[in-house]
Amino acid sequence: MTLGRKVKIAALTCELPRTRVGNNDPIFERLGDVPKRWWRFWGINQRGYFQASEGETELSAAETASLRLMNRIKLNPEDIDLIICSSSCPILADDGGLLQTAKTRLYPRLSRVLKERLGLQRALGFDVQVECGGFLLNLNIAASYIRAGLAQQALVVCSEQPSRMLDFTSLASTMFADGCAVALLTPANVDEDDDLLAASQYSNADYYEIATGQWRHEEKDTARKGPIRMYFTLREGGQSEMQSFVPETVPRVVKQAVKRAALTCQEVDYFVFHQPSPFLVQCWANEIGCSEEKYAISTADTGVMVSVAVPYTLYKALNEGSVTPGKVIVLAGAATGWGFLAQVWRVGQILVC
Repeated sequence: MTLGRKVKIAALTCELPRTRVGNNDPIFERLGDVPKRWWRFWGINQRGYFQASEGETELSAAETASLRLMNRIKLNPEDIDLIICSSSCPILADDGGLLQTAKTRLYPRLSRVLKERLGLQRALGFDVQVECGGFLLNLNIAASYIRAGLAQQALVVCSEQPSRMLDFTSLASTMFADGCAVALLTPANVDEDDDLLAASQYSNADYYEIATGQWRHEEKDTARKGPIRMYFTLREGGQSEMQSFVPETVPRVVKQAVKRAALTCQEVDYFVFHQPSPFLVQCWANEIGCSEEKYAISTADTGVMVSVAVPYTLYKALNEGSVTPGKVIVLAGAATGWGFLAQVWRVGQILVC
């Protein structure tokens, strides 16, 4: 077993829904008058939803994005050793390939179906459930497999369709959006400086019930006569509760990761944060002394894409030239439950496709 080899993010791609939904869309009409402070806090102008009627689901997006990446980097299915997937919604799409009479399923999860679609006959596949932190944890796991010599080519797939569990009588329905991101991790060459330099993770279940998925009636169905479905549920007062601990905890894990990399936050070239709201991102940046040019806020046109938010923000930074080869970057965020994660990477030439 070969230990200690360096790991690089070799490629990254994203797939977003074609349909965009603005704040004044009829889908939100049952909300009534939404307080202006709500829109200001979340900072979202529009978001995207996959349309199953047009063949768009978290499964189709994952397949499209994975194939695009594999084709661009000239990988055959037999070249992939490992595929790690995350999809936060318990209910997944099914086109009849596994369940002949169903359009949705609870399991097998995404990795099992995607392996079949992509023809990954020799790849180990599994799913990780940590909601908004999925991409970061999956990177860490994939890097560990590569360092240990157990994998050479690892696909990390985050494909989210939270629109399937939104209650459009609840304000919380305005927050979330669909999207997909796929990354390829490989060993770095001897002459390359790319590597995962350090990571830090922390969890605290004290606030577990603030944001959950629950089987219930719609929020405004006070007569309880409508159907019971799985809905994302933000506890009353949850927005304020989040502000009591999320702003300080992400900076804590960032500082721990940076210290483990024998660096200071000032020596980091760019920070890629999870994107829950501009307010929270700015709190994190201020706490670690991060200037505005060293991070971005991407939620205005995308909404909160759960585990896709971090890779999409990195994808944008790469396309815009904010992250270039040789830079030291931090990836960081929070996940409901609650988990907090941060990683320090030195990146090389990442293929963006």
